[in-house]
Amino acid sequence: MLIYLARLITNPTGALTSIHNKYGDCVQTCIFNKRLLFTSNPAHYEEIFNQEAKGLLNRDSLYEAKKPMFGDGLFNSKGETWTNQRRLMQPMFTKQAIAEWHGIMLEEAANAVARLKSNGSTKVNISEELKAIIQSILIQVMFGRLNSSNSEKLLMAAIDTIVKGLFPHLLSETLGKGKLKRLFVLQNRRMEKAINQFVGYVESKIDEIGPDGHELISLMMKGRDRNGSQMSRALLRDEAVTLFLAGQDTTVNTLIWFFYLIGRHEVVHKRITSEIMELEDAPLTPETLERLTYTKAALYETLRLYPQAIALSRDTAETITVGGQRIPKDTSVIMSLYATNRDGRWWDRPDEFNPEHFLNGAATQRHKYTFLPFGGGVHNCVGRHFAELEMMVIIVTVLRAFTIQVNEDINPTVSITYKPERDVIVSVTPNVNAKIGM
Repeated sequence: MLIYLARLITNPTGALTSIHNKYGDCVQTCIFNKRLLFTSNPAHYEEIFNQEAKGLLNRDSLYEAKKPMFGDGLFNSKGETWTNQRRLMQPMFTKQAIAEWHGIMLEEAANAVARLKSNGSTKVNISEELKAIIQSILIQVMFGRLNSSNSEKLLMAAIDTIVKGLFPHLLSETLGKGKLKRLFVLQNRRMEKAINQFVGYVESKIDEIGPDGHELISLMMKGRDRNGSQMSRALLRDEAVTLFLAGQDTTVNTLIWFFYLIGRHEVVHKRITSEIMELEDAPLTPETLERLTYTKAALYETLRLYPQAIALSRDTAETITVGGQRIPKDTSVIMSLYATNRDGRWWDRPDEFNPEHFLNGAATQRHKYTFLPFGGGVHNCVGRHFAELEMMVIIVTVLRAFTIQVNEDINPTVSITYKPERDVIVSVTPNVNAKIGM
């Protein structure tokens, strides 16, 4: 077991798969006197989430490790702070509420397509293009007009540094209770500098923006909880940082994998394009996008093969039971989502790209926690509707204009998200008579 635990830092997806292949669905072990439970069974996830709702599990052990980056934002807060913040944030991310930013998504996606058409190049770094789109959308949604200033370029560089260093930082805390920090001294120093840059940018934007605008930061300023209280400046900053980090990297990587996969699977690509072209010139409203069932299935299949969270972690606040096993207090419970997503018991041909996994009622035949692209339980992702709308708008806008082809194999690597090991270069061919629907 020790060799697999060591591999969690260098090859976490391989390690998780090996642990469950060798030892089963529910595996208890210990490292540095830290109790660990690994589980990959959806029924166990349901037990864990149900007991978490009763206060028997929490996320407290990583609170201090995440605090320098996320403070008391939703990704890290606990207890009454988390409950109040969730109540304040939830109304801002309903399907109805995110319509406020739909136009920004459409405009930025259309601008990207126009830029690619004007360049006339047949080879495109899709990784850089998608990052530029998502960053532009997020800056405008959160802070208003895009300035293309040097400070924003520094912001993006800082985010890249944070994202690269966050996974080993959190994993070393989970496995070694801080005893593995010395393995990442230089990386931690770079992260600290990047965090300070990022937080400084957010602080400056809070000073610039008042509570009367339509920007997300303004809405958060105006938000009130059930007692009429509003967010403190510190919580406002923490939520802005959390949403920016969570909203960029996960969405960018999912879209990169989506275009990579359809660029490698011509039959799937043609079926998606055919479905999109049936819309003709219809505006890309949320209602219109709901008609694209095969395209959405391909997006979900991308998230199955390349989940942006390969595992979820909770800590037992009391002794609990999972899968019939007694799990002592102060155990870190690791839900191995990657292993679940590649398990042949739940998925036919689990390592293949097959959107049919999400069509014709297939999802209803599986346990509801077999697929958790946006987390589960009380701490599920508040921005799910925003992320899905954003990705579908970009996918449809790009594929209305271009056919994508990929001629190289790309391996994944793990940071805080499950991302390609390098930028993905695609071949693009303009679709004849294609129009960009708004």
